[in-house]
Amino acid sequence: MLTRLLTKDCIQLANFVHSWQEAIHLAARPLVQQNKIEQRYVEAMIQSIEQYGSYIVITPKVAIPHARPSDGVHELAMSLLRLQQPVFFNPNQPVYLLIVLAAIDNTSHLQALADLAAVLQDPDQIEGLIACQHADMICEKIKQYTTKESPE
Repeated sequence: MLTRLLTKDCIQLANFVHSWQEAIHLAARPLVQQNKIEQRYVEAMIQSIEQYGSYIVITPKVAIPHARPSDGVHELAMSLLRLQQPVFFNPNQPVYLLIVLAAIDNTSHLQALADLAAVLQDPDQIEGLIACQHADMICEKIKQYTTKESPE
């Protein structure tokens, strides 16, 4: 499921961003361009973090910004932004990987999240993704990590 959602055209690499808000805009851009989410979904993700804090930083170096399906999701989708230099959601939380999650309901995204959890449970795998220099390398690593956990 994860490899079907995180395709090369949904993965971006950047050297740095000036703010976490810019990081979220950039990370979500492919999904907006593909009409999988509306721009208001991006704003809802930012508002949620402003309201509730950096709860989206789920493990060191990784954040999963998201909002409610009713905030403008057209299709189950994910996108990934890999930063060369971290963005900070608070002073003690450097983030290099932002994985935008756009769910259409409360359940359809659970398998993709389970696959993602398998990838992110190993700090070496996270470092491997951060080290990638091309989107196709990230796709390949994700494929390796997920098939290692659950062969199809």
